[in-house]
Amino acid sequence: MLVVLPGLEATGLEVEESAKAPPPYPPIIASCAPKLPKNCGDEVKESVLGLEGSVPTADCCCQLVRWGKTCHDAFAQLLVSREPVSQKSSILTNSKTIWEGCVHVEKQSPIISSCAAKLSKNCGDEVKHSVLGLQGSVPTDKCCRQLFRSGKTCHDAFVQLLVSREPSSQKSSILENSKTIWEECVEVVAQPPVSS
Repeated sequence: MLVVLPGLEATGLEVEESAKAPPPYPPIIASCAPKLPKNCGDEVKESVLGLEGSVPTADCCCQLVRWGKTCHDAFAQLLVSREPVSQKSSILTNSKTIWEGCVHVEKQSPIISSCAAKLSKNCGDEVKHSVLGLQGSVPTDKCCRQLFRSGKTCHDAFVQLLVSREPSSQKSSILENSKTIWEECVEVVAQPPVSS
């Protein structure tokens, strides 16, 4: 007979019920699993395993922090026990990075939420792509004006969110791009808009 514990489907794992063998999950996992929604569990699992492009969303980060470090660490240990030994170090490193990044995101969440309302989605994407250094990405003058109106505090919070979600090797270039974009947008705002 196959039984799926509520919430453990987030780890993609199933529990076999057997009279002879104890359950393969420690009690901490059984108590933590139902407290994290499946979609967030999937995001965390993929990020901890280092799957390319996998990063927990800001919403999932906030849920993860509420879930707690004890549950997060137990979850990481469970993943370590089920993956090849050669991946242990990277899983534990990813787990620590994700936790620290999510703690930062959770602290910034109120600021990010209020700031997000000040930028259109298109402008947010323009700024994000520019800050990440994607080739040919530069905020339009209209977007620069939106960014300036949102304020430097919002810009910096947005950049810190990006930094927390990208590899640490990209941190310095993201921060440098951010500074350049802000300065260029200040120059755009200082000039009168071109009438069409």
